[in-house]
Amino acid sequence: MMEKLTFEFIGNACGIFTGKNGTKVLCDPRIVNGVFDGSWCHYPELKTTISDLMNVDALYISHLHPDHFDERNFNFDYEMPLIVLDHGPNFLIKKLKSLGYNNLIKIKDSETIDYKEFQITMFAPFAKHNFHDAKIGNLIDSAMLISCDGVSALNANDNTPSIEASKMLLNDYGDISLAMLNYNAAGPYPSCFDNLTDEEKSSEHERVLERNLDHMKRILSAMKPKYVLPFAGAYVLGGDLRFKNKYLGTITWDECANWLNNQDIAPTSVVLLRENDTLNIENGLSDRPYQEIDKLKMRDYIENELCKVRYPYQDEETPREDVLIDDMQKASIAMKERMHRYKLSSSFNIVVFAFGRGYSIYPTFNEVDLKENLDGNKLECRMDERLLRRILDRKSHWNNAEIGAHINFIRSPNVYEPDLHTILQFFHL
Repeated sequence: MMEKLTFEFIGNACGIFTGKNGTKVLCDPRIVNGVFDGSWCHYPELKTTISDLMNVDALYISHLHPDHFDERNFNFDYEMPLIVLDHGPNFLIKKLKSLGYNNLIKIKDSETIDYKEFQITMFAPFAKHNFHDAKIGNLIDSAMLISCDGVSALNANDNTPSIEASKMLLNDYGDISLAMLNYNAAGPYPSCFDNLTDEEKSSEHERVLERNLDHMKRILSAMKPKYVLPFAGAYVLGGDLRFKNKYLGTITWDECANWLNNQDIAPTSVVLLRENDTLNIENGLSDRPYQEIDKLKMRDYIENELCKVRYPYQDEETPREDVLIDDMQKASIAMKERMHRYKLSSSFNIVVFAFGRGYSIYPTFNEVDLKENLDGNKLECRMDERLLRRILDRKSHWNNAEIGAHINFIRSPNVYEPDLHTILQFFHL
C-alpha cells in the first residue's frame, strides 16, 4: 500500500514529495556546486545528478536565490509544470518566462489549489525580517504547504515563519505533520565583517545561531507540528574563501537537532535525513538508518578538495580602472534614483574600494581621503575588481556576492540596517 505522503531528501532545500498515487513534486533542484558566484558547495558531497531528477510530475521553485533556482543547470522540459508563488514584484516568474518556461502553476498568497492527489497552499514572505525593522525586507521568498489524504508538510525553506504566522498556520490549516524549517543565517555576517576581531566573530557566530535556534523553538511551540526537519541553508564555502567557514552563521543539521533535543519542544519530534533518505511523513520513519555528519571528514574535504574551487570572476581579465570608476559613479546615481522611488535612505556613508582607493557611492559620489575620517556612520565594502565589474554589468548580483562571502565589510558602528543592504542591490548600471 502506497504511503500517503513521503519526502525524499537530496540536499540543501532539494527533495521530492510523493503522494499516495505516486505523483512526484520536486523542490528547488540545486545540485551542482558553485552557486553564489562560485563559493557555495554541498557537504556531504552529492551523488545525485540533475538527470536523476527529471522523472517527476511537477517542480516547486521557492524563490530566485541560486541555491534554490540554479539557472546554470535548469534544463527541465519546457512542458514541466512549475509551481510558483504569484505575489508582488515577481522576479522569479519574469526570469522563468524569459527562459521559455510558460507552463506555470501560479498560486496566490494563502491560496489553496488541487494538484492531482495534493492540496497545495502557497505563502508570501511571513515577515519583512524576523529580527530587525525593515521598510522593504524580504520580497522574494515563498513557502509551500502540501497535503495528501490528511498528511501535510510545510516546506518553509528560507521563508522562516514569524511567531504570529506560526499560530495562524495552526489555527487556519490544522495540525501540520512535518515542519521543514531553516535554522541557519546564511549571509556575510559575521564572517565578512573585518571591524570584528576573530574572537568577536566567533562570539557573534554563536549569538546569531542561538537567536535563530531560539526562534525555531518558539515556532514549534506556536505551530505544534508532529515532526520537524532542520532544512535548507546547509552549505560550506569552497575556494579561496574557505577560511571563512568557521565564522559563518551556520551549523550542521545534526547540531541543530542536538540543540532541539535538549529543549522542551513537545509534542514535536526531530527527524533527520541524508541524501536519498525517504521519510514517511505520517509516522516520522525513514527508510534507512540516519548517518551522522563526520565534521573531521568535512574539514578534510574542504581543505583537500574544495580548495581547488575557482570562482567565475577569477578567470576574467582585470577591468580598466578609469572605466570602472566612471561606471561606479553612474551606478551610484542610478542607485539613488531607485532609492528615491522606494522612499529609502540610510544613515551610513557607503564606501566601495577599487584599486586600493575608496569611493563614496552614498550619499554623494567622490573619492575618499583615507587619511581623514568620514563624519557619521560608515560602511566600507571591498571585493575583487573583476567581481565589481560583473556586479555593475548585472552579470552578478550584489546580494548573491554578499551571501557568497565575496565582499568584505568594515562597519562603524556595528549596527545592522537591513534596508542599507537592500539599497546596495540597486548598485548597478
